[in-house]
Amino acid sequence: MRTLIRRIRDRDQRGSATVFMLGFATVLIVGAGLVVDGGLALNARSRLTDDAEQAARAGANAIDVPSLRDRGQLVVDPSRASAIAAGFLSERGYQNISVSVNGNRVTASAESTADTAILGLIGIGSFTVRGDAVAEPQAGIG
Repeated sequence: MRTLIRRIRDRDQRGSATVFMLGFATVLIVGAGLVVDGGLALNARSRLTDDAEQAARAGANAIDVPSLRDRGQLVVDPSRASAIAAGFLSERGYQNISVSVNGNRVTASAESTADTAILGLIGIGSFTVRGDAVAEPQAGIG
């Protein structure tokens, strides 16, 4: 009887290490994916924010020259500023581009996707990242 109970206990333990290791491996892959793919997403967001800053600066440089020469006022031309900033972001392939001009303040924002390297194994193929920036022209710089 004791040998029968011992055999049943031994049989119940078979494969438990395999189940544990599969669970542990899954947790490690997800953790590594968050680190690696999170870093890729942060890098993509930083690059997008850099480009949004450059777009806003380019838009803020679209000043109304006759207004500056005739009245000495530094005024941004809203239509040119919007076109320049949107064109800058569009050339780089960003989506959901938004450019607004409020007075002399040019705001540019856009979205992009960052593809994943590891998390694609569990069905997460990409992250959406967003970058925003604001710029205003300054007299005497240049």
